[in-house]
Amino acid sequence: MQAGLSTKNAPSPSVVLPHFVFAALMFLSAAVVLLVAAPQMVLPYHLNPHMLTLTHLMVLGFITTIIFGSLYQLIPVVMEVKLYSELMAKITFWFFGLGLLILVYHFWEAGFGPKQNWLWFEISGTLILTAVILFAINTLKSAFRSDRMDMGNIFVVTGIVYLVLTVSLAILMIINFAHPYIHVSVLDLLKMHLTLGLTGWFLFLVIGVSSKLMPMFLIIHKLPDYLLKYAYFLLNTGIIALATIYYFYPKPWAIMVASLLILVGIFMFLKFNYYAFKHRFRKNLDTGMKLSKAAFLILGFTVVLGVVSVISPDFLSAYQLHIDIAFIMSIIFGFLTALILGQTYKTLPFIVWLQKYSSKVGKQKIPLPQEIYSDRIAKWHMKTYYIAFGFLIVGELASQIWLIRSAAAMFIITAVLYNYNVFKIVFHKEKIIENE
Repeated sequence: MQAGLSTKNAPSPSVVLPHFVFAALMFLSAAVVLLVAAPQMVLPYHLNPHMLTLTHLMVLGFITTIIFGSLYQLIPVVMEVKLYSELMAKITFWFFGLGLLILVYHFWEAGFGPKQNWLWFEISGTLILTAVILFAINTLKSAFRSDRMDMGNIFVVTGIVYLVLTVSLAILMIINFAHPYIHVSVLDLLKMHLTLGLTGWFLFLVIGVSSKLMPMFLIIHKLPDYLLKYAYFLLNTGIIALATIYYFYPKPWAIMVASLLILVGIFMFLKFNYYAFKHRFRKNLDTGMKLSKAAFLILGFTVVLGVVSVISPDFLSAYQLHIDIAFIMSIIFGFLTALILGQTYKTLPFIVWLQKYSSKVGKQKIPLPQEIYSDRIAKWHMKTYYIAFGFLIVGELASQIWLIRSAAAMFIITAVLYNYNVFKIVFHKEKIIENE
């Protein structure tokens, strides 16, 4: 058992588990949308309704929802505090889920013409922003009760601040579409939004949480925390600089300098993870950790794509848009998705196991956490995921719709198998093993 997850401070499973169920269903929905929207992936413009539907299903529906649920569990555990309000967490879930469903439906139906009705976008945006503010209040109030503010915790807290900024900017963009008042191009605002969201919110959360879980899952006692300090300074400086540049001075040389700071910060994080995997005591990796290891390898590949995207060499000008989209897709469908698929098996089974069996430890023979889901199914969806991601990136770079559709088909298989295991875990029936 992972001792770090066994704590009296952990919230009720009714707070955490709905996030995993909803996120799994949104992952499956996104895979179906990808199948339908494959032709839009190779259009000469990427601000189209189907692409926006797809990215928000993944970014908000799958990734952010599961992070919300995970943080409700992990902040009390790693910071040794009670969650500020379980009721607020449940209200947040319903506001966020409802806002997301309204948003993606109207993205799919949108025409973005002069007669576009922005009312439902404003309503859904308000629901999501309200949910995000409630989430921030709940988690930050919980975090600030703790005396254990190490680098991992600081990354988590900073990431939550970036989330609020990301969603706030999105609401301002929606208002600007309905009632133009910002004298900055839509593309530059979108780039600011992506910078704050993908690098600020997601990457900071990943760094903060992984710095806590790596020692536990890999069994390693001393990690080079100074690399995290370098990464924190470089990433913050780069993100703030890049967001400011996109708004006030979107010149290529300035964008390259700010992006370089972010890339060096990511390199520091990758170096931290390389050290963790190299010096681990637990040499044999289970399916969850294999997927997590693959996520960091994909992040390295993503950095290379990011460099090419920022530099924009002349000889690749004909492919630049496809490189940009492949870069974003490698973050969303690659690094973040692989990490979540893997870490689901390192957190969700223990949450359910603790609920069902913690009081019976030492009294009866009970199943292990890894025995309440199918590792065979997990291994299969790990394989289908690798194929899906490979097809997606190659299909986008080569502008081949059939490859993107093949990727979508494999993602659907991956999502179905993943949903099977998530539901198997969440609805696990308590059982006692008879002594032989």
